[in-house]
Amino acid sequence: MPINVSELTIQQALAISMKSEQDSERVYKQLHQMVNNFVLKDKLDFLMKEEQKHQKIIQKLYEKIANKKELKTADQAIYPALSLALEESNTVPDLIELAMYAEKAAEEFYDQLSEEAEEKGVQEILQYLTSMEHSHYFLLKGEYDLCIADESYYERDDFHTDMVHIGP
Repeated sequence: MPINVSELTIQQALAISMKSEQDSERVYKQLHQMVNNFVLKDKLDFLMKEEQKHQKIIQKLYEKIANKKELKTADQAIYPALSLALEESNTVPDLIELAMYAEKAAEEFYDQLSEEAEEKGVQEILQYLTSMEHSHYFLLKGEYDLCIADESYYERDDFHTDMVHIGP
């Protein structure tokens, strides 16, 4: 069930956002340890760094809004299934699929939150996060599709000529 953003204070919403960004970073770290494909590893490195940047943005936004109070991470996340996935054993495609749903949920959350925000600067930061989550979803979707099309895709530690389709 999606979170009703209009029932949250901006501080509550940012605490939930922080939890979600931390969960996403942990999932990408876990995936990184599970795969051998160097291209996928690079993409997961990129996503981990993106989640770290988002955490810094959220912290700075919170400090600005709450007059430099310490941000206490919420117990609740935007997409709780991602938190649960960290405690279970999942396949690489399953974790990527959950991460896709989490990125989509975060995109919608930040978009709704930006509509609720009164200050233009806050709206712009939240719209930036919205667009980043959108791009992360499609990056993951591409990798998910490759994992489904080729079950050994994420296990390969090198590309082989049989992975490349040449010609029409």
